[in-house]
Amino acid sequence: MSPSLRMRRTLAWQVVLALALVTPAGALGRQSPQRAALVSRIEAALADPEIKGGIQGIVVMSLATGEVWFERNADTLLIPASNQKLLTSATALHFLGPTHRFITTVIAKADSLRRGVVAGDLALRGDGDPFLDDAALTTMARSLRARGIREVAGGVVGDPGAFGPQGYGDGWAWDDMPYYYSVPVSGLNLNSNVRRISVIPGRRVGERVKVSVWPTGLYGTVVVKAYTGAKGVTPRVDVERRLGTDIVTVSGYVPLDRRADALKPIPVAVENPALYAATRFTQILRSVGVAVRKPARVGSLGAQSVKVLASYASPPLSNLVARLNKPSDNLAAECMLRAIGRTKRTPGDVPSGRSRALQWFSDIGMDTRGVIIADGSGLSRQNYVTARNVLTLLRHMTMHPAGEAFRNSLPVAGVDGTLRNRMKGSPAEGNCRAKTGYVSRVSSLSGYVASASGEPLVFSMLMNGHPCRNAGATAVQDRIVKELASYRE
Repeated sequence: MSPSLRMRRTLAWQVVLALALVTPAGALGRQSPQRAALVSRIEAALADPEIKGGIQGIVVMSLATGEVWFERNADTLLIPASNQKLLTSATALHFLGPTHRFITTVIAKADSLRRGVVAGDLALRGDGDPFLDDAALTTMARSLRARGIREVAGGVVGDPGAFGPQGYGDGWAWDDMPYYYSVPVSGLNLNSNVRRISVIPGRRVGERVKVSVWPTGLYGTVVVKAYTGAKGVTPRVDVERRLGTDIVTVSGYVPLDRRADALKPIPVAVENPALYAATRFTQILRSVGVAVRKPARVGSLGAQSVKVLASYASPPLSNLVARLNKPSDNLAAECMLRAIGRTKRTPGDVPSGRSRALQWFSDIGMDTRGVIIADGSGLSRQNYVTARNVLTLLRHMTMHPAGEAFRNSLPVAGVDGTLRNRMKGSPAEGNCRAKTGYVSRVSSLSGYVASASGEPLVFSMLMNGHPCRNAGATAVQDRIVKELASYRE
């Protein structure tokens, strides 16, 4: 997109914000011949046999006038899949604010530090940061070493107490739990709560493959059942984790002539994120010259007086919501829902986050009888919402002080995130900003697009129960958005 076009669109959206403040939402108005033709084209797209038998909740509105251009089943409760992240990220921006940062700390008992030695345990206390990584731990470890700490007589205690008991969302599928998109949620997370498994062929056909795990040297077992196949065969590698354990099995085959750098590492969920983080921090401390005498464990230092020895602040929430919405990061959404519900007296959990969200939804005009929240990410099939409620939220966020951060967090058609390969070469490319969503037999797309006449539009499309593969449903969604982007009054 050229800088001049980007500037014109930015100015157009600024006008939208001003109009939205004074323009009430309206019902379907009198249609011009052009508008009637647009409605006919949308209905033709929805008649696609690929989605026959399913149900579609759709509503399209002009942000400039508040007029509804099209609706179908707009008040029907449907599973949103990752459109749930729109609810979560908007609520997080509202309650936490775009400048909010998650602060991870390293603490010890106030009287335990003597002459460079921590005479007891060192705690790594999580604040719910979903993006804490090795670089952050290394920064804190070097800070400890720089202040003269050379030994921890005890061990590193992973403290996940910022949130309630770690675990999974209500209704998550048990057979998804070993995989990177369904990791357990904790107040102390690290490296997206995954380990990465790399596989390369052996020296000859029939030999077991060679497997490496990153980070190395941590707890857990890898059982290798994969073999080296003949040259030219298509590789097939399955990595599974036994539920409730960190026992990982690698099966399948890799061709003899497969280059080591041609196979991407496979992320596998860890069973206990807080223990994973504490164990990894122990490794990093030792690597920078801080001796740690005992193994890592999960717990806390209790209520006694403690001293903060090092800390790490995440980027601001305005940055993190883009890292949530553009790639559709489930762990980030779950952490934010829990953070919304956290208070000074209680840890964050889903019920408290849900309660605050529903109250705010009611305040902004959503019909909360049409919102059922089971989790923050949309993995659960127990989430339900109406397309009209999603649209009401999207419309409200154009007036919200954090509205720019919210809108900028959404994938851009043909450009980035989960829309990077969709609607390329169409008027929607670089124009439509929307959140995707997918679980089996569910596909959704909701967001913003400007018509060819420059009219800013907001839309929500929730599709459930279609018999086709997801590509069939997304093709219908893309066709509708292209029609909206091409429309000229």
